[in-house]
Amino acid sequence: MSYFTWQDKFDTGIDDVDREHRILADLISQLHDAFASGKGETAIGPVLEVLIEYTDYHFKREEALMDQYGYPETSAHKAEHDSLKAKVYDIRNRYESGEGSAIGNELLAFLHFWLYFHILDVDMAFRDFFIAKGVAKANP
Repeated sequence: MSYFTWQDKFDTGIDDVDREHRILADLISQLHDAFASGKGETAIGPVLEVLIEYTDYHFKREEALMDQYGYPETSAHKAEHDSLKAKVYDIRNRYESGEGSAIGNELLAFLHFWLYFHILDVDMAFRDFFIAKGVAKANP
């Protein structure tokens, strides 16, 4: 069973954004599965790097969409992204300095919380705006 189970309530109605969110959820589940199978120590580094790269890619695409359509809360949303990236970079730095799998549970809990609440609180805040602009579907 997936560590992060996708539910319809996570759909923003923006196909690309939703697809990218699903990929992030899958990456988090892959990390969980590695820990569950006893391979977390070797999985943390590579999965962290992919998560960092993909999250950066995803955030840039979301921010470009907000800039393109003049989303009024773009600055606050970008600040949220920056805060989330800083936390992941901190965890990566701690891992690289030798904390290893000791940070595994913290990382999984943080990523699960982050994806769940970032989508439902922060990203859903732009849903109605993008529906009004014709970018998001009202009933995804």
